[in-house]
Amino acid sequence: MSDAERKLLHALAVMAQQYLGDQVLDSLSMSAGEEAIEVLASYGLVQKDPGQARFGEWTQAGYDLLNSN
Repeated sequence: MSDAERKLLHALAVMAQQYLGDQVLDSLSMSAGEEAIEVLASYGLVQKDPGQARFGEWTQAGYDLLNSN
């Protein structure tokens, strides 16, 4: 992952944590939240709930990114 990707993903992760949840992410059925979960999951930062676009859960890699700067 490039530095630019890391910075963008960190910003997205912080926003997702703030608005969607600390442990379990709930997009509240908003398309932007669902897309955020999808992007974070594609980088292994969130584990999506199987069969659901609405929910996800932070992985250890996701927590590591959130705790980095």
